[in-house]
Amino acid sequence: MALSEKEIQYFKNPIAVPGMGLSMQEKLKEARVLVVGAGGLGCPVIQYLSTSGIGVIGIADYGTIREEDMHRQPLYQLQNLKKYKATMAASRLWATNPFTKHYPLLLQVKPDNIGALLDGMDLVIDCSQHFPTHLIINDACVKHNKPFVIAEVHNWIAWWGGFNIPPADGSPAPTFRCAMDKIEEYRNFDAGAMSVTHGATGMHVVNEVVKYFIEVPGGLAGKLYSMDYLHNKMEIQQLEANSTILADTVAHGILTADDYGIEILPDIED
Repeated sequence: MALSEKEIQYFKNPIAVPGMGLSMQEKLKEARVLVVGAGGLGCPVIQYLSTSGIGVIGIADYGTIREEDMHRQPLYQLQNLKKYKATMAASRLWATNPFTKHYPLLLQVKPDNIGALLDGMDLVIDCSQHFPTHLIINDACVKHNKPFVIAEVHNWIAWWGGFNIPPADGSPAPTFRCAMDKIEEYRNFDAGAMSVTHGATGMHVVNEVVKYFIEVPGGLAGKLYSMDYLHNKMEIQQLEANSTILADTVAHGILTADDYGIEILPDIED
């Protein structure tokens, strides 16, 4: 997808980066990404996806902006309190980059709508930090053959991983369900939330997503990243597909809301 003259000027500096060039920037313009969650982690993710030149960003979030969350959601302003995050995010992002299509999706991700949300998307980034939502996205992406990224931030610790992305050697791709045992040690739900750890993690995630779309070898596929920001310690683990778990996921497909333990909320329009 060719860039316009205005886009070439806008992305002049990224295009000049060695290894990028016009063709790589055009690959980013062709990409379509669904981001679930526009909160503390979703904010930096959608901001840097947009400014990187991703062509289409779907922003799925039915929540509103709250004062106690502002410290880690700098995309919004105090005058936006009680407004829907997805709507305000799309508006603010367009004001920064009018070349990307930002679609606010004011809805709860659930078994009944996840298939429609994935339609036409090249990649999903789950920033919900909500375990049942992770499972819904995992099962739907396996069913519809979509690559996805899940990330969470807890206090000083963060993790993110690339799932359902076929390895270069053609072996089965690990999913979130395959990696749950490894991930559990990073899930700390003590009270509190830092701002900078969310921002830094969001940028790490988008950096890997950009590399994925411009086909840099390695990176996201089957990798689990963890970062201890307090002690400045990063770890990268290679994940392996669990054939039993994969077969079970394929056999059962997308489960019911009760199976996932998710409470279905009324639609925004109701």
